[in-house]
Amino acid sequence: PHHCIKLIVSRGVGGRGYTPPEMVNPTEIVSVHAIPSHYAKWQQAGICLKTSSIRLGLQPLLAGMKHLNRLEQVLIKSHPLPQGFDDWLVNEIEDNVIESSMANVFFIKGNRVITPSLAQCGVAGVMREQVMIALLEQNMNIECLPVGAERLIEFDSA
Repeated sequence: PHHCIKLIVSRGVGGRGYTPPEMVNPTEIVSVHAIPSHYAKWQQAGICLKTSSIRLGLQPLLAGMKHLNRLEQVLIKSHPLPQGFDDWLVNEIEDNVIESSMANVFFIKGNRVITPSLAQCGVAGVMREQVMIALLEQNMNIECLPVGAERLIEFDSA
């Protein structure tokens, strides 16, 4: 069976407020999880996404980073998905598509592959980078662009 590793690193326990302690004692948490059995089916059949009503705020200083202040994602995942949907599609406050609640997204138009720009928010996942490298190695055209929600009907597939 396949597994994934989750690694969390924090600056450790601090005092009151946001100022870090003078002596930082980092905390590391490592956990191993089985890859959900339904992922294989999703890879073969695809998934059905429902647009979340919760939008991501814009914060370019944190854009692209995976960090522990993902409260918007916690809110998104706290809403049950309607019957027949597998995950939430997440937009930002200006209605550009950013990601799903648990993955990066790619869109195909002809011979172009487009992935949303993460210059203002979102997580640039490890696998996103690997997919982009693999596409470039196959001489595919890949672009990181803002993708307005109204443009989704223009794409051949996602």
